[in-house]
Amino acid sequence: MTKTSIKQWLKAIGKNRDWLAEKCGVTRGGINTWLSTSRPIPKQSGRLIERLMEQYPAAGNAPATYPSAAENAITLTVNDATFDAWNRAATAEGKLLRQWCVDVINDALRDDEESAE
Repeated sequence: MTKTSIKQWLKAIGKNRDWLAEKCGVTRGGINTWLSTSRPIPKQSGRLIERLMEQYPAAGNAPATYPSAAENAITLTVNDATFDAWNRAATAEGKLLRQWCVDVINDALRDDEESAE
């Protein structure tokens, strides 16, 4: 991951530095410093940006393979605020959004089974 690739990625997904700053918990000035100077991106923030790049793939930059689930697919349609809230929760746990969703559903199922006993 290079600074140039981050800039290209932001453009490709239609997001700006303000959005990235919010996701990283820093100011726009911090993002500008990381991307426009020789100062390196802090390691923890770099890892977070890498996860964001996986969660928001640019067209033509999507992972080569996704888990096979043709017969077990679920499609959820939510507004931007809900999607961003879910994404923040997943990122806080160091997970991709799709894995976070599966974990939340499985946790709810376990809770339901335990309360039925």
